[in-house]
Order: sequence, then C-alpha cells, then structure tokens
Amino acid sequence: MGEWFKDWFDSEDYLDVYRHRDDKDAEELVNLIIKHTGLKPGSFLLDAGCGAGRHSILFSERGFNVTGFDLSTTLLNKAKEEAAKKNIGINLLRADFRTITFKKKFDAVLNLFTSFGYFEDDDDNFHFVKEAHSFLKENGLYVFDYMNIAHLKKNIVCQSEKNLSDKKVKEIRNISGGRVNKEIIITSDECEVRYCESVKLYSKEVIENKFLSYGYRIKNLFGNYSGEEFDIENSPRLIIIFSK
Repeated sequence: MGEWFKDWFDSEDYLDVYRHRDDKDAEELVNLIIKHTGLKPGSFLLDAGCGAGRHSILFSERGFNVTGFDLSTTLLNKAKEEAAKKNIGINLLRADFRTITFKKKFDAVLNLFTSFGYFEDDDDNFHFVKEAHSFLKENGLYVFDYMNIAHLKKNIVCQSEKNLSDKKVKEIRNISGGRVNKEIIITSDECEVRYCESVKLYSKEVIENKFLSYGYRIKNLFGNYSGEEFDIENSPRLIIIFSK
C-alpha cells in the first residue's frame, strides 16, 4: 500500500470522516497518564504523531510544555487552529518518525492512538522508539498506546457505513499479510474517492522485547483508557508506560 498515510492524513476528507470524534477518549487517556506517571505541570512532553493535537492541547491546558510533531500539514494546521482558539501555546513541527531527532531532553514521549506501525519495514517502525531513548531525560517515560491485536482479530468489523452531511462513507476492513487494512470509500454527488489505511500488527511480546532491547524498562501496563488491567483476550488497547 506504500505510504498511504501521506494521502489520507493530508486530505480534508480525513477531518470530515473523523469530525465526530469527541475528546472523551483523549481526556481519559490524559488522566490515566498523569495519574500513573507522576508527571507534573511544567514537565516537557513530546507528542509523537500528534495529528490534529487532541492530546497535545489537553496536556497544554493543564500546564505542560508540549512539543508535537506530525507529517501531515493538514492535521498540523488543524492543531494550530484549535490551539489558537484556546489561546494556548504548543510547539508544532512537521517531521517524519524515521528521521526526526532532538538535542533537547524530554520528561516523556507520548506515542498515542496507534500512531505506530504505518511502515512496511520493522526497522522503520521501531526507529523512533530506539532514537527516543537518547532524548529522554534520565528516568524519562515513553507512553505507548496501541491496539491489542488478539482483541482486534476477534472483534474486527469487516464493513461499516455512515452518512455525513453531503457524503456517504463506506469502510471495509480486513487482516492480511500481518497488517490490519482499511479501505475508505467516500461518495458524493460529484465523485467517488478512495483512501486506505494499513497498520502492521505486533504482539505484546514483540513490542515489549523491542523496547527492552533499546534500554527501556516496563513501568505500567493497561488494557483500556479507564486504566483497567490488561487482558490478552478482552482488552481493546495495549497501553504500556516504559521508563528509561
């Protein structure tokens, strides 16, 4: 599927399709992170793959110093717009997971809402994880929020449809080639447009072993944004807090 994320995340259609999202999940996750990390206002956070800035804005509102990066100009512009509405300051950068690096040190790196596994190559997917160890402060944290693939395989919705104000959206999902794939078909009176998403599937064991090999330690493990214990069969999320 190539670099599908460049077309999809940079399209205005992406914002239209997901404009129904509220901040409930984001708020829950931010609360979970603050509760279980001990991070205090004034801490320096890096929101990796920040998208339209939902988590960055919530942390900034609570007094954290937030830097966010994303490859999508469209989503970064949306993040800037939302931050300006709330009169808060976030340092937003356009950058690629495979090449970005920092000289400054952060108290925590946030890798949230499955902003991971987009690339074909394992080394590309884990490159940032490995590099981030060098720009975390001593005992700094890496918060990793990903899907639980065992739960996904049992509960995948193969097809869904919804109507926007002037468009019809069909989403077709499948698991093949070690990836979860989604085709998004958007139909209006004028035309039909197709996009795709494709995320590589990694087990909990593979992820933990990779992080450990880069020098991280496991601090906490949760199965959803409410902070419930991880259950391999029933937890929708795999949320791991690693420390340096």
